[in-house]
Amino acid sequence: MKRWGPPIALWLVSGAVLSAFTSRVVDWFVMTDELLYERLALSVDRLHSPVPHVHGAVVGSINQLYPLLLAPFFASGTVASGLQRAHVLNAFVITSASIPAYLLALRVSRTVWTSAVAAALTAIVPWVALSSFLLTEVAAYPAFVWALLAFHVTLTKPSPRNDALAGIALIVAIVARTQFVVLALALPVAILLAGRWRAHRALGAAYAVGLVLALVVIATGHSPLGTYGSTTSGNLLPASVVPAFFAHLSVVAFGLGLVPFLVGGAWLVRREPFAVLASVTIVLLTLEVASYDERFGGGIVRDRYIFYLAPLLAVAFAAALAAGERPSWTLAVPFGVVVLGVAANPMPVFDKFNVDTPVAILNGYLRREVGGLSGARAALIVLTLLAAVLVVEALLLFRRAAVVALAACALLLVTAETGYAFVRLFRINGTAGRPLTQDESGVLSWIDRTAGRGADVTLVPFPTIPGQYEASGAFWWDAEFWNASASASAGVPGEFEWTPSTFPKLALRFDRDGGANVTRPGLVVQAVADTRFHIAGSVVTNNRGVFLVRPEQPWRADWTTAGLYEDGWTKPGAVAHVRIYPYPGQDRPVLRQVSVYAFNPEGVSERRLIVGGKSTVVRDNEASVTTDVCVRPRSYGVVDVRAGGQSQIPSDLRSGATVTEPRTGGLLISRVYLSGQIGAPC
Repeated sequence: MKRWGPPIALWLVSGAVLSAFTSRVVDWFVMTDELLYERLALSVDRLHSPVPHVHGAVVGSINQLYPLLLAPFFASGTVASGLQRAHVLNAFVITSASIPAYLLALRVSRTVWTSAVAAALTAIVPWVALSSFLLTEVAAYPAFVWALLAFHVTLTKPSPRNDALAGIALIVAIVARTQFVVLALALPVAILLAGRWRAHRALGAAYAVGLVLALVVIATGHSPLGTYGSTTSGNLLPASVVPAFFAHLSVVAFGLGLVPFLVGGAWLVRREPFAVLASVTIVLLTLEVASYDERFGGGIVRDRYIFYLAPLLAVAFAAALAAGERPSWTLAVPFGVVVLGVAANPMPVFDKFNVDTPVAILNGYLRREVGGLSGARAALIVLTLLAAVLVVEALLLFRRAAVVALAACALLLVTAETGYAFVRLFRINGTAGRPLTQDESGVLSWIDRTAGRGADVTLVPFPTIPGQYEASGAFWWDAEFWNASASASAGVPGEFEWTPSTFPKLALRFDRDGGANVTRPGLVVQAVADTRFHIAGSVVTNNRGVFLVRPEQPWRADWTTAGLYEDGWTKPGAVAHVRIYPYPGQDRPVLRQVSVYAFNPEGVSERRLIVGGKSTVVRDNEASVTTDVCVRPRSYGVVDVRAGGQSQIPSDLRSGATVTEPRTGGLLISRVYLSGQIGAPC
């Protein structure tokens, strides 16, 4: 207990302090990541299965550790209360990485106080601000450090038991975050470099079993990496990875307060088991992340994916402080890495806290105050040189006092940077357009309040704000995120899919009688402005421009349209059609009454709307035309819709790829309304 007391105490204190900040966040910030992990957590409770499900279907998400931790906190109450509990949990989970960091530092440095420094640095790095959100990094951070601790144990004391523990820790790390599959390479490489591979036969057998399982998965047409399988396509190591490699490490250096990177990095240049293990891990993980960022991340340094290196450098820093050695040429290695990295870092500026690169909070100030990108780079290089000189002088002149001063300096710098990260996080509205500390769940959870948390509700996404792709997407993200009952999504494939393929969607089609190809139990949420089709049923409530509908069983459409743009605009010179389907049991031709509503494009003072044989002039406000149509049994009635003119209209909102494409059209058909009354025979 004497060994475990200090790290547990430090963890509880740091977790409590961090939770005071994370618990202030009462909204989502990272879409669709947070929505995915919330849905995975809810599915564990709803289906009583640890297998990842979204919308009732199994998905290839390997990152299941964090959703499993979240599940009990979302199992009851409102989504808002679950989110509040999750943010408190996050603070204690992410800071728990300080425990294995302390134990690892104690194994390497053999000194309690330096081990406490390593643990404290691990718990207060600016990346702990990520615990304000529902992200796998929260669980992956401690899982990574536990894995490295297990690796070090088996590397220094080989035995079948320790090999088994290392294997289990590796599996847990990969289940925490798929990118840690790179650790499966780091461990054997470290063992080979340490020259102890003959002592790890049990580990070799486990790797052989793992390889066979991976080959079986590949043979079945799946990827062992699940949803991340696509990241292995193409050239894994383009030439641009080399400068990106150094840029990524330099960002970690500044996020860690620079001093631990310089001192710890210099200590790692030796053939000591931890130094070998840490160096191999640093190189492989940095290459992996740099490759991903260059191929899929737009060349931006996304330190969110690499901050796991911070505890390794903190442990090395602790070992260097404990050794109290005089500085040597090895300091040139981390110094050179930082300088090369600064020269290659594009240092992007963001208006608000950027989850992918929390350390970028410093970029705006530097580029603004010291002469743009070139000035910022020069300032950071000078700062690195100054830090290296001070480290050398301190260790040469005041060796004993210097180690304490360096530790205090590192802790103060990292604490200040983390504090500034939270200041930036709370300063500007979140990505939902709302203050992160303002609880809007009372308004946004209206589906659960009406239908009940345990209900089955299918969302049919459609733009709710004309011309606004992202705002419309946020509306449907809110609808799903804040309502546990929103358990499925349906629509036309390729249209208005604001969530990726990890969110399975029902592909809706309608036959000549209006019958749908799929039917689900429960209720349906459909936009009032959806002009593609209308699922027949009784309206339960209308909220913020959408209907909550109790659909007829089996599902059917009472009307559909053809010839319009998918988001409701009329096409230039084209005639659109509204098809009205017979009602169930209809045995004679009857008249049905249809109303079509429309708006003008911006800048158009008036334009004629023609519906069937009637018309009206659309001016400043929404206008409508109501007409009758004869609907026969086993067939559908048709009403023609035309616009008297054309001009530039907002871009196509079907997807993020089409939203920038210019187009022309006539009028925005804002609503189609079919009267429930059955007219006279026709």
